[in-house]
Amino acid sequence: MAKYTWTCEQGHEPKSFTVEAENDDEAVEKLMEETKGHVDEDHKDMEDMSPEEAKKMITSSWKKEE
Repeated sequence: MAKYTWTCEQGHEPKSFTVEAENDDEAVEKLMEETKGHVDEDHKDMEDMSPEEAKKMITSSWKKEE
């Protein structure tokens, strides 16, 4: 199992989210669920983002520890 951390720094103090997952696909699903409340509260402009766009945003800057 690996640990995945994604940090949001868009327009506020950095906020990190960390999940453990068996693979990248599971990590994306978990991180999207973990960050839902944050997006709903702090990023109303991203509510219409497609799942593919959200996945690309997360995977482009996450850190993975095996």
